Amino acid sequence: MAPASPLHAAAFQQATIKRLVDGREVYINGKAARVNQVARSGQQVRTGKSRAELLFDGRATGFMGRSSVITLGNSCFRLSRGAVLVSGPQKACLGSKVLGVKGTTYVLTRADDGLYDFVVLEGQGYVGPEDGYEENQDSTSSGSGAVAAGDPSGNTTYVCSCEVARFTADGEFVSQGKMSSSQYQALLGRHTSGQSQLPKSSATQEAFSRCYSG
Repeated sequence: MAPASPLHAAAFQQATIKRLVDGREVYINGKAARVNQVARSGQQVRTGKSRAELLFDGRATGFMGRSSVITLGNSCFRLSRGAVLVSGPQKACLGSKVLGVKGTTYVLTRADDGLYDFVVLEGQGYVGPEDGYEENQDSTSSGSGAVAAGDPSGNTTYVCSCEVARFTADGEFVSQGKMSSSQYQALLGRHTSGQSQLPKSSATQEAFSRCYSG
C-alpha cells in the first residue's frame, strides 16, 4: 500500500472525554463515559441531559450539546442528532460530503427533520465532495485562515465567518446567509441553554461578539 499523502496523514482516529457538564449522562457505545476515556473510530458518543467537552486527536476541541449523538470515523465524525461546537481543524461528514475548516470555530446542528445547519463563527468552512477540490489541496495551507480562491467546478459550498448554511442529510446545499443574534441563540439554545452556556473560551466568546455585536 502506498504511503498516505500529506493531506491524509493526520487521519481522525479518536476523541477524548475531557469534561462532563450538568451531570454524567454521557455515553460511549451505550456505556457511561468517564473523564479521560477515549472513544475511537467506529464508536458512538451520546449525551442525554448532560453536555461533554471532547478533544479530537489532540488538535481540536469539541463541545457536544444535550441530546446529541456523534459517530467517529477515520477522517471525520458524523452527527446524527443534536449539536456540536468545534474549535480547530476537525472535519465532519454530511452524507457523502465532507465539511472541512480553515482556522475555524463552528457549530454543526442536526434538526429533527434531518437538515444540517453549519454556522461559522470565525475562519472559513466548506462542504464538498470527499475527493473534491478542497480535499485535494495542499494540507500545509490548512489553518491559515486565508480565503480560498474557490472550487472552479462549483461543487464546493464556502461558508465564511458569521454565516450559516443549511444542507440536507446527504450534504446537498439548501440555503446560506448571515445569521442574526436571536437566530443563533435559538439554534444553540435548543442544546446548550444559550450563549451564556457556551464553553468559557475567550476565542469563542470573541468570535461571537465579532459576529453579533450591535
